Amino acid sequence: MKAELIDWQTVKQDCKYPANDNNKGFVFGLNFLNDETNEVLDVQWFKKEEERKKFIEKNNIIIIN
Repeated sequence: MKAELIDWQTVKQDCKYPANDNNKGFVFGLNFLNDETNEVLDVQWFKKEEERKKFIEKNNIIIIN
């Protein structure tokens, strides 16, 4: 499975969410991608960067960015 790293601040800015929206503290994300088309299939958020890193390693996810 492959994914790209995302962060809430960028998503919030791109989608024009309110300035006070903090995604309930989940600020480190992964966009899971279709292996052939790179289309986003799902998104998962983490509160800590270390949690995201452990998830990536545990699940053998290939990061493309």
